[in-house]
Amino acid sequence: MERIPKPKHGSKEWLLTRWRDDLGRCVFGASDIPALMNASPYKTRAELFADKLNEPQEQAASAIFRRGNLLEKPLLEAASDELGRAFFTPETIYRDGRLSVSLDGVDNTIEPEIVIEAKTTTRYSIYDQNDLPTEWCWQGWAQQAVLDCPVWFSVLDRDLKISVVELPRNEVAIDALRLEAEVFGDWVDNNTPPLDEINNFSADDIARIFKATPTMIELDATAAQLVIDLEKARATSKEASEAEARIKDALAQMMLNHEIGMFNGQKIVSWQQQAGKTALDTARLRAEHSELVKQYEKQGNPYRVMRTHRKKVSK
Repeated sequence: MERIPKPKHGSKEWLLTRWRDDLGRCVFGASDIPALMNASPYKTRAELFADKLNEPQEQAASAIFRRGNLLEKPLLEAASDELGRAFFTPETIYRDGRLSVSLDGVDNTIEPEIVIEAKTTTRYSIYDQNDLPTEWCWQGWAQQAVLDCPVWFSVLDRDLKISVVELPRNEVAIDALRLEAEVFGDWVDNNTPPLDEINNFSADDIARIFKATPTMIELDATAAQLVIDLEKARATSKEASEAEARIKDALAQMMLNHEIGMFNGQKIVSWQQQAGKTALDTARLRAEHSELVKQYEKQGNPYRVMRTHRKKVSK
């Protein structure tokens, strides 16, 4: 196991330690593991693949991150009270193979005997180990894989209750995540996701992973039919929007100034006044303060647009 001095949490340097090792190989932080094992409610494997291809950029801390950071110390204190040991946040990142973990709490920097994972959640109620969500378990098993010691969760849950719960060790899960980290990491290193992975990627995923090139590819009859299906879907969407507009017009012509529409004593439709949205008068701002606007203009990320060319497609 390798011990690395920990940069400031959330900094570019910290992000890089969770992105590549000293040999330039893809590595995974513990929080990447739920997505890697297809167990994250927040990120897909395709999104993880794209994240690991592209160098991470430092971002402003979210409200959830700030809340968790603020409550980390009292949650470590709760764990200390429960387990009878003094826990602290180590200034060390622990790496073993493709796993690189940054820990919330340990009892010893060099050879931790217990790891504490501090969690705040508005989603779960935690009473015992059976309540630990699957994505947390995968994160904890990744920590166990690197440090080979018990992992406890100190949790402030949605009921505003603090629980200190041990994660049962699962050797099958640990072996599986180690293997998956090697396989997936190799795909990232070589930018060669297999076809069965690509078949689960969305168009947005593929646009992030594969840089567009001004080249052509010969497609098959299946693709030709998909082009026809895409045009039909777009036509159907347009027809639905037009039908919705016609129906709203007809109802408005009946309701006039009335906000509520009734039928047989039951409310069936409402058409109520809403406050107008506040908008920036960009035209005036640009005309009167053009130099100021230039200081705050930001170029958006490039994106790909899919268009169909039916005249070139044979049915």
